[in-house]
Amino acid sequence: MKKRSDKNRLSPSFIHSSNAASKTLYSEENYSKTVFENGLTLLSQNMPNLRSITIGVWVLVGGRHETVLNMGICHFIEHSVFKGTKKRNALQIAKALENVGGNMNAFTSKEQTCFYATILSEDLPLAVDVLSDLVQNAVFDEKEIKREKQVILEEIKDTEDTPEECIQDHFYGQLFKDHSLGYSILGSRTTVSSFTQVQLVNFYNKYYVPSNMVISIAGNFDESELTKLVRTKFSFRDRRTNRSYWPYGVKTFTNGTRVGKREVINKNISQAHVCIGNPINISYLNNRKFDFLALNMILGGGMSSRLFQRVRERYGLAYSIYSFADFMYDTGVFGIYLATDKNNLEKSIAIAKSECEKLLTHPIKNHELNMAKAQIKANLLFGLESTSTRMIRLAKNEIYLKKKLNISDITDYIDQLSLGSIQKAASYLAHSARKMEVSVLY
Repeated sequence: MKKRSDKNRLSPSFIHSSNAASKTLYSEENYSKTVFENGLTLLSQNMPNLRSITIGVWVLVGGRHETVLNMGICHFIEHSVFKGTKKRNALQIAKALENVGGNMNAFTSKEQTCFYATILSEDLPLAVDVLSDLVQNAVFDEKEIKREKQVILEEIKDTEDTPEECIQDHFYGQLFKDHSLGYSILGSRTTVSSFTQVQLVNFYNKYYVPSNMVISIAGNFDESELTKLVRTKFSFRDRRTNRSYWPYGVKTFTNGTRVGKREVINKNISQAHVCIGNPINISYLNNRKFDFLALNMILGGGMSSRLFQRVRERYGLAYSIYSFADFMYDTGVFGIYLATDKNNLEKSIAIAKSECEKLLTHPIKNHELNMAKAQIKANLLFGLESTSTRMIRLAKNEIYLKKKLNISDITDYIDQLSLGSIQKAASYLAHSARKMEVSVLY
Protein backbone atom coordinates (compact mmCIF):
# COMPACT_ATOMS: atom_id res chain seq x y z
CA MET A 1 0.00 0.00 0.00
CA LYS A 2 1.04 3.54 -0.52
CA LYS A 3 3.34 4.89 2.22
CA ARG A 4 3.61 7.23 3.13
CA SER A 5 -13.30 27.61 -8.48
CA ASP A 6 -14.83 30.51 -7.18
CA LYS A 7 -16.90 30.45 -4.05
CA ASN A 8 -19.93 28.25 -4.62
CA ARG A 9 -23.25 30.02 -4.41
CA LEU A 10 -25.90 28.40 -2.26
CA SER A 11 -28.03 26.27 -4.49
CA PRO A 12 -31.80 26.89 -4.33
CA SER A 13 -32.37 23.15 -4.42
CA PHE A 14 -31.53 20.92 -1.48
CA ILE A 15 -31.12 17.18 -1.61
CA HIS A 16 -33.39 15.40 0.86
CA SER A 17 -32.95 11.75 1.73
CA SER A 18 -35.89 9.42 1.20
CA ASN A 19 -34.92 7.82 4.52
CA ALA A 20 -36.12 10.09 7.32
CA ALA A 21 -33.34 8.82 9.59
CA SER A 22 -30.73 10.38 7.31
CA LYS A 23 -30.21 14.12 7.16
CA THR A 24 -28.59 16.17 4.44
CA LEU A 25 -27.06 19.02 6.39
CA TYR A 26 -26.48 21.33 3.45
CA SER A 27 -25.95 21.23 -0.25
CA GLU A 28 -24.23 23.76 -2.48
CA GLU A 29 -24.01 24.06 -6.21
CA ASN A 30 -21.39 21.32 -6.49
CA TYR A 31 -21.05 20.09 -2.93
CA SER A 32 -23.13 18.06 -0.51
CA LYS A 33 -22.69 16.68 2.98
CA THR A 34 -24.93 13.93 4.35
CA VAL A 35 -24.80 12.21 7.72
CA PHE A 36 -26.56 8.85 7.71
CA GLU A 37 -28.53 7.31 10.55
CA ASN A 38 -25.59 5.11 11.55
CA GLY A 39 -23.25 8.11 11.93
CA LEU A 40 -21.41 7.75 8.61
CA THR A 41 -20.55 11.07 6.92
CA LEU A 42 -20.63 11.40 3.13
CA LEU A 43 -19.02 14.38 1.37
CA SER A 44 -19.34 14.83 -2.37
CA GLN A 45 -18.29 17.37 -4.96
CA ASN A 46 -19.60 16.99 -8.48
CA MET A 47 -17.31 17.77 -11.41
CA PRO A 48 -19.66 17.10 -14.35
CA ASN A 49 -17.11 17.87 -17.08
CA LEU A 50 -14.96 14.89 -16.12
CA ARG A 51 -15.27 11.20 -16.90
CA SER A 52 -13.65 9.96 -13.70
CA ILE A 53 -14.21 9.78 -9.94
CA THR A 54 -11.98 9.44 -6.91
CA ILE A 55 -13.63 8.09 -3.78
CA GLY A 56 -11.93 7.75 -0.41
CA VAL A 57 -13.05 6.02 2.77
CA TRP A 58 -11.36 7.72 5.72
CA VAL A 59 -11.17 5.86 9.02
CA LEU A 60 -10.35 8.28 11.82
CA VAL A 61 -7.60 6.23 13.37
CA GLY A 62 -3.85 6.42 12.85
CA GLY A 63 -0.47 6.15 14.48
CA ARG A 64 -1.34 8.48 17.36
CA HIS A 65 -4.10 6.09 18.49
CA GLU A 66 -1.54 3.33 19.05
CA THR A 67 0.51 2.37 22.08
CA VAL A 68 4.15 1.41 22.41
CA LEU A 69 3.01 -2.24 22.45
CA ASN A 70 0.92 -2.15 19.27
CA MET A 71 2.61 0.55 17.17
CA GLY A 72 2.11 -0.20 13.49
CA ILE A 73 -1.24 -1.93 13.95
CA CYS A 74 -3.17 0.67 11.90
CA HIS A 75 -0.79 0.17 8.98
CA PHE A 76 -0.90 -3.61 9.39
CA ILE A 77 -4.71 -3.57 9.21
CA GLU A 78 -4.55 -1.30 6.18
CA HIS A 79 -2.51 -4.03 4.46
CA SER A 80 -4.52 -6.95 5.83
CA VAL A 81 -7.95 -5.93 4.56
CA PHE A 82 -6.64 -6.35 1.00
CA LYS A 83 -5.80 -10.00 1.75
CA GLY A 84 -9.34 -11.24 1.87
CA THR A 85 -12.92 -10.50 2.87
CA LYS A 86 -16.04 -12.60 3.27
CA LYS A 87 -16.82 -11.92 -0.41
CA ARG A 88 -13.43 -11.78 -2.12
CA ASN A 89 -9.98 -13.32 -1.87
CA ALA A 90 -6.81 -11.26 -2.31
CA LEU A 91 -6.59 -11.79 -6.08
CA GLN A 92 -10.25 -10.90 -6.59
CA ILE A 93 -9.73 -7.68 -4.61
CA ALA A 94 -6.66 -6.82 -6.68
CA LYS A 95 -8.43 -7.47 -9.97
CA ALA A 96 -11.79 -5.92 -9.11
CA LEU A 97 -11.06 -2.38 -10.25
CA GLU A 98 -8.03 -3.08 -12.42
CA ASN A 99 -10.28 -5.19 -14.67
CA VAL A 100 -12.22 -2.02 -15.54
CA GLY A 101 -9.18 0.24 -15.83
CA GLY A 102 -9.40 1.72 -12.34
CA ASN A 103 -6.97 1.60 -9.45
CA MET A 104 -7.24 1.26 -5.70
CA ASN A 105 -4.78 1.92 -2.89
CA ALA A 106 -4.54 3.01 0.73
CA PHE A 107 -2.33 4.89 3.16
CA THR A 108 -1.91 5.26 6.90
CA SER A 109 -0.91 8.53 8.53
CA LYS A 110 -0.40 9.82 12.06
CA GLU A 111 -4.12 10.52 12.39
CA GLN A 112 -6.10 8.68 9.69
CA THR A 113 -6.25 5.59 7.50
CA CYS A 114 -7.62 6.08 3.99
CA PHE A 115 -8.74 3.59 1.35
CA TYR A 116 -9.33 5.15 -2.04
CA ALA A 117 -10.09 4.35 -5.66
CA THR A 118 -10.04 6.22 -8.96
CA ILE A 119 -12.41 4.88 -11.58
CA LEU A 120 -14.48 5.88 -14.57
CA SER A 121 -17.87 7.30 -13.65
CA GLU A 122 -19.79 4.25 -14.82
CA ASP A 123 -17.83 2.03 -12.41
CA LEU A 124 -18.87 3.88 -9.25
CA PRO A 125 -21.16 1.03 -8.03
CA LEU A 126 -18.27 -1.43 -8.27
CA ALA A 127 -15.87 0.88 -6.42
CA VAL A 128 -18.37 1.48 -3.60
CA ASP A 129 -18.98 -2.26 -3.32
CA VAL A 130 -15.26 -3.11 -3.10
CA LEU A 131 -14.35 -0.34 -0.65
CA SER A 132 -17.31 -1.12 1.60
CA ASP A 133 -16.29 -4.77 1.54
CA LEU A 134 -12.77 -3.92 2.73
CA VAL A 135 -13.83 -1.83 5.72
CA GLN A 136 -16.65 -4.13 6.85
CA ASN A 137 -15.82 -7.71 5.94
CA ALA A 138 -12.07 -8.35 6.30
CA VAL A 139 -11.43 -11.89 7.57
CA PHE A 140 -7.79 -11.69 8.82
CA ASP A 141 -6.89 -15.23 7.85
CA GLU A 142 -4.05 -16.64 9.97
CA LYS A 143 -1.98 -17.66 6.94
CA GLU A 144 -2.36 -14.22 5.38
CA ILE A 145 -1.39 -12.53 8.64
CA LYS A 146 1.79 -14.58 8.80
CA ARG A 147 2.61 -13.75 5.19
CA GLU A 148 1.86 -10.06 5.63
CA LYS A 149 4.16 -9.83 8.63
CA GLN A 150 7.02 -10.74 6.35
CA VAL A 151 5.87 -8.22 3.74
CA ILE A 152 5.82 -5.37 6.27
CA LEU A 153 9.16 -6.42 7.76
CA GLU A 154 10.51 -6.04 4.22
CA GLU A 155 8.84 -2.62 4.00
CA ILE A 156 10.61 -1.62 7.21
CA LYS A 157 13.92 -2.71 5.68
CA ASP A 158 13.10 -0.73 2.55
CA THR A 159 12.54 2.42 4.63
CA GLU A 160 15.76 1.82 6.53
CA ASP A 161 17.58 1.58 3.18
CA THR A 162 16.05 4.87 2.01
CA PRO A 163 17.95 7.54 3.98
CA GLU A 164 15.52 10.40 3.38
CA GLU A 165 12.59 8.37 4.71
CA CYS A 166 14.61 6.80 7.49
CA ILE A 167 15.92 10.08 8.91
CA GLN A 168 12.46 11.64 8.90
CA ASP A 169 11.11 8.67 10.86
CA HIS A 170 13.86 9.14 13.44
CA PHE A 171 13.31 12.90 13.46
CA TYR A 172 9.62 12.58 14.38
CA GLY A 173 10.54 10.00 16.99
CA GLN A 174 12.95 12.48 18.50
CA LEU A 175 10.53 15.43 18.38
CA PHE A 176 7.67 13.49 19.94
CA LYS A 177 9.65 11.27 22.25
CA ASP A 178 7.44 9.05 24.46
CA HIS A 179 4.33 10.21 22.56
CA SER A 180 2.42 8.23 19.95
CA LEU A 181 2.96 10.99 17.34
CA GLY A 182 6.59 9.91 17.37
CA TYR A 183 5.90 6.25 16.59
CA SER A 184 6.80 4.88 13.20
CA ILE A 185 3.71 4.33 11.04
CA LEU A 186 5.19 0.95 10.04
CA GLY A 187 5.78 -0.09 13.64
CA SER A 188 8.86 -1.98 14.78
CA ARG A 189 10.09 -5.46 14.00
CA THR A 190 9.01 -6.51 17.48
CA THR A 191 5.47 -5.16 17.35
CA VAL A 192 4.79 -6.28 13.78
CA SER A 193 6.00 -9.79 14.58
CA SER A 194 3.77 -9.95 17.65
CA PHE A 195 0.38 -9.13 16.10
CA THR A 196 -2.25 -11.85 16.55
CA GLN A 197 -5.51 -12.47 14.75
CA VAL A 198 -7.52 -11.62 17.87
CA GLN A 199 -5.61 -8.37 18.35
CA LEU A 200 -6.17 -7.28 14.76
CA VAL A 201 -9.86 -8.22 14.70
CA ASN A 202 -10.56 -6.42 17.98
CA PHE A 203 -8.83 -3.24 16.78
CA TYR A 204 -10.64 -3.41 13.43
CA ASN A 205 -14.05 -3.92 15.04
CA LYS A 206 -13.42 -1.09 17.53
CA TYR A 207 -12.34 1.64 15.12
CA TYR A 208 -13.83 0.60 11.78
CA VAL A 209 -17.34 1.75 12.62
CA PRO A 210 -19.52 4.16 10.59
CA SER A 211 -19.51 6.98 13.15
CA ASN A 212 -15.71 6.97 12.93
CA MET A 213 -15.61 7.23 9.13
CA VAL A 214 -15.86 9.90 6.46
CA ILE A 215 -16.45 9.07 2.80
CA SER A 216 -15.26 11.73 0.36
CA ILE A 217 -15.86 11.70 -3.38
CA ALA A 218 -15.05 14.06 -6.23
CA GLY A 219 -15.79 13.63 -9.91
CA ASN A 220 -18.71 12.99 -12.25
CA PHE A 221 -21.52 11.07 -10.56
CA ASP A 222 -25.24 11.11 -9.95
CA GLU A 223 -25.92 12.41 -6.43
CA SER A 224 -29.05 10.35 -5.77
CA GLU A 225 -27.39 7.16 -7.01
CA LEU A 226 -24.35 7.84 -4.81
CA THR A 227 -26.47 8.37 -1.70
CA LYS A 228 -28.41 5.14 -2.29
CA LEU A 229 -25.21 3.18 -2.93
CA VAL A 230 -23.50 4.41 0.21
CA ARG A 231 -26.55 3.85 2.41
CA THR A 232 -26.97 0.32 1.09
CA LYS A 233 -23.33 -0.79 1.00
CA PHE A 234 -22.05 0.87 4.19
CA SER A 235 -24.81 -0.44 6.46
CA PHE A 236 -22.44 -1.94 9.09
CA ARG A 237 -25.18 -4.23 10.35
CA ASP A 238 -22.80 -5.96 12.79
CA ARG A 239 -20.99 -2.81 13.97
CA ARG A 240 -23.48 -0.02 14.47
CA THR A 241 -22.29 2.46 17.07
CA ASN A 242 -22.53 6.19 17.68
CA ARG A 243 -19.08 6.38 19.18
CA SER A 244 -16.36 8.39 17.50
CA TYR A 245 -12.71 8.02 18.42
CA TRP A 246 -11.72 11.29 16.80
CA PRO A 247 -10.11 13.05 18.53
CA TYR A 248 -11.29 11.54 21.82
CA GLY A 249 -9.10 9.14 23.70
CA VAL A 250 -5.99 10.64 22.15
CA LYS A 251 -3.13 11.80 24.34
CA THR A 252 -2.78 15.50 23.54
CA PHE A 253 0.68 16.70 22.67
CA THR A 254 1.93 19.77 24.52
CA ASN A 255 5.08 21.48 23.31
CA GLY A 256 7.67 21.47 26.05
CA THR A 257 10.95 23.29 26.44
CA ARG A 258 13.34 22.26 23.67
CA VAL A 259 16.99 21.69 24.49
CA GLY A 260 18.45 21.19 21.02
CA LYS A 261 19.40 17.54 21.32
CA ARG A 262 21.18 15.70 18.54
CA GLU A 263 20.48 12.12 17.54
CA VAL A 264 23.05 10.31 15.39
CA ILE A 265 22.31 7.10 13.50
CA ASN A 266 25.33 5.39 12.05
CA LYS A 267 24.98 3.65 8.69
CA ASN A 268 27.42 2.74 5.98
CA ILE A 269 26.25 5.33 3.44
CA SER A 270 28.10 7.94 1.43
CA GLN A 271 26.22 11.06 2.54
CA ALA A 272 24.98 12.55 5.79
CA HIS A 273 21.20 13.01 5.84
CA VAL A 274 19.94 15.62 8.28
CA CYS A 275 16.62 16.80 9.69
CA ILE A 276 16.52 19.97 11.79
CA GLY A 277 13.46 21.45 13.44
CA ASN A 278 10.96 21.64 16.27
CA PRO A 279 7.28 21.19 17.03
CA ILE A 280 5.35 24.45 16.68
CA ASN A 281 2.23 25.54 18.55
CA ILE A 282 0.24 25.73 15.33
CA SER A 283 -2.21 22.98 14.44
CA TYR A 284 -4.35 22.23 11.38
CA LEU A 285 -7.19 24.04 13.14
CA ASN A 286 -5.24 27.30 13.44
CA ASN A 287 -5.40 29.79 10.55
CA ARG A 288 -1.88 30.94 11.45
CA LYS A 289 -0.75 27.84 9.58
CA PHE A 290 -0.97 29.91 6.40
CA ASP A 291 1.81 32.16 7.73
CA PHE A 292 3.99 29.11 8.26
CA LEU A 293 3.12 27.73 4.82
CA ALA A 294 4.26 31.03 3.31
CA LEU A 295 7.38 31.04 5.50
CA ASN A 296 8.09 27.50 4.31
CA MET A 297 8.02 28.69 0.68
CA ILE A 298 10.37 31.57 1.45
CA LEU A 299 12.83 29.60 3.56
CA GLY A 300 13.06 26.32 1.68
CA GLY A 301 10.17 25.76 -0.71
CA GLY A 302 11.83 26.11 -4.09
CA MET A 303 14.91 27.02 -6.09
CA SER A 304 14.60 30.72 -5.23
CA SER A 305 14.26 30.01 -1.50
CA ARG A 306 16.81 31.30 1.00
CA LEU A 307 18.10 27.85 1.97
CA PHE A 308 18.43 26.62 -1.61
CA GLN A 309 20.21 29.76 -2.73
CA ARG A 310 22.70 29.75 0.13
CA VAL A 311 23.36 26.07 0.82
CA ARG A 312 23.22 24.76 -2.75
CA GLU A 313 23.82 27.69 -5.08
CA ARG A 314 26.32 29.73 -3.05
CA TYR A 315 28.28 27.03 -1.22
CA GLY A 316 27.47 23.89 -3.24
CA LEU A 317 27.06 21.86 -0.05
CA ALA A 318 23.92 19.91 -0.96
CA TYR A 319 22.00 18.63 -3.94
CA SER A 320 18.79 18.17 -1.94
CA ILE A 321 17.66 20.73 0.62
CA TYR A 322 14.17 21.89 1.54
CA SER A 323 12.02 22.94 4.48
CA PHE A 324 8.65 21.47 5.42
CA ALA A 325 5.60 22.34 7.52
CA ASP A 326 3.32 19.62 8.86
CA PHE A 327 0.09 20.23 10.80
CA MET A 328 -1.86 17.83 13.00
CA TYR A 329 -4.86 18.04 15.33
CA ASP A 330 -3.10 19.74 18.23
CA THR A 331 0.42 20.59 17.06
CA GLY A 332 2.62 21.14 14.05
CA VAL A 333 6.20 20.66 12.88
CA PHE A 334 8.52 22.98 11.01
CA GLY A 335 11.70 21.36 9.80
CA ILE A 336 14.56 21.34 7.31
CA TYR A 337 15.96 18.35 5.42
CA LEU A 338 19.33 18.25 3.66
CA ALA A 339 21.81 15.69 2.39
CA THR A 340 25.51 16.54 2.25
CA ASP A 341 29.01 15.11 2.31
CA LYS A 342 29.99 13.96 5.79
CA ASN A 343 32.92 16.38 5.78
CA ASN A 344 30.48 19.26 5.29
CA LEU A 345 27.98 18.14 7.93
CA GLU A 346 28.69 20.70 10.64
CA LYS A 347 28.99 23.58 8.20
CA SER A 348 25.69 22.67 6.54
CA ILE A 349 23.83 22.43 9.86
CA ALA A 350 25.30 25.75 10.99
CA ILE A 351 24.25 27.50 7.78
CA ALA A 352 20.73 26.05 7.91
CA LYS A 353 20.28 27.23 11.49
CA SER A 354 21.80 30.62 10.68
CA GLU A 355 19.27 31.09 7.87
CA CYS A 356 16.52 30.64 10.45
CA GLU A 357 18.18 33.13 12.79
CA LYS A 358 18.63 35.60 9.92
CA LEU A 359 14.85 35.85 9.67
CA LEU A 360 15.26 38.44 12.45
CA THR A 361 18.17 40.41 11.01
CA HIS A 362 16.99 40.06 7.40
CA PRO A 363 13.17 40.30 7.68
CA ILE A 364 10.86 38.95 5.01
CA LYS A 365 10.69 41.30 2.02
CA ASN A 366 7.51 42.22 0.20
CA HIS A 367 8.60 40.48 -3.02
CA GLU A 368 9.26 37.26 -1.05
CA LEU A 369 5.79 37.37 0.52
CA ASN A 370 4.15 37.98 -2.86
CA MET A 371 6.07 35.05 -4.35
CA ALA A 372 4.99 32.78 -1.47
CA LYS A 373 1.34 33.81 -1.84
CA ALA A 374 1.47 33.14 -5.57
CA GLN A 375 3.05 29.71 -5.04
CA ILE A 376 0.51 28.62 -2.42
CA LYS A 377 -2.44 29.80 -4.51
CA ALA A 378 -1.06 28.20 -7.67
CA ASN A 379 -0.57 24.86 -5.92
CA LEU A 380 -4.11 25.10 -4.57
CA LEU A 381 -5.59 25.89 -7.97
CA PHE A 382 -3.52 23.21 -9.72
CA GLY A 383 -5.09 20.73 -7.30
CA LEU A 384 -8.58 21.65 -8.49
CA GLU A 385 -7.84 19.77 -11.70
CA SER A 386 -7.36 16.52 -9.77
CA THR A 387 -10.23 14.47 -8.37
CA SER A 388 -7.90 12.87 -5.83
CA THR A 389 -6.67 16.23 -4.51
CA ARG A 390 -10.24 17.50 -4.19
CA MET A 391 -11.29 14.30 -2.44
CA ILE A 392 -8.48 14.68 0.12
CA ARG A 393 -9.18 18.39 0.69
CA LEU A 394 -12.89 17.77 1.31
CA ALA A 395 -12.15 15.03 3.80
CA LYS A 396 -9.47 16.86 5.76
CA ASN A 397 -11.50 20.04 6.12
CA GLU A 398 -14.42 18.00 7.47
CA ILE A 399 -12.27 15.89 9.78
CA TYR A 400 -10.34 18.78 11.29
CA LEU A 401 -12.58 21.82 10.83
CA LYS A 402 -16.04 20.24 10.61
CA LYS A 403 -16.84 22.40 7.62
CA LYS A 404 -16.13 22.89 3.94
CA LEU A 405 -13.75 25.65 2.99
CA ASN A 406 -14.51 27.15 -0.40
CA ILE A 407 -11.53 27.97 -2.57
CA SER A 408 -12.29 31.66 -2.11
CA ASP A 409 -12.16 31.20 1.68
CA ILE A 410 -8.63 29.82 1.42
CA THR A 411 -7.43 32.41 -1.08
CA ASP A 412 -8.85 35.09 1.21
CA TYR A 413 -6.70 33.74 4.06
CA ILE A 414 -3.68 33.79 1.79
CA ASP A 415 -4.36 37.31 0.49
CA GLN A 416 -4.66 38.58 4.06
CA LEU A 417 -1.13 37.47 4.90
CA SER A 418 0.97 40.52 5.69
CA LEU A 419 4.60 41.27 6.35
CA GLY A 420 3.63 41.71 9.99
CA SER A 421 1.87 38.35 10.35
CA ILE A 422 4.53 36.34 8.53
CA GLN A 423 7.31 38.08 10.45
CA LYS A 424 5.69 36.87 13.68
CA ALA A 425 6.02 33.32 12.37
CA ALA A 426 9.58 34.04 11.25
CA SER A 427 10.49 35.44 14.68
CA TYR A 428 9.03 32.35 16.36
CA LEU A 429 11.23 30.15 14.19
CA ALA A 430 14.32 32.33 14.54
CA HIS A 431 14.16 32.39 18.35
CA SER A 432 13.97 28.59 18.46
CA ALA A 433 16.76 27.99 15.91
CA ARG A 434 19.52 27.29 18.42
CA LYS A 435 17.28 24.83 20.28
CA MET A 436 16.24 22.92 17.21
CA GLU A 437 16.39 19.14 17.42
CA VAL A 438 18.83 17.59 14.97
CA SER A 439 18.72 14.06 13.58
CA VAL A 440 21.67 12.84 11.51
CA LEU A 441 22.00 9.64 9.51
CA TYR A 442 25.40 8.80 8.04
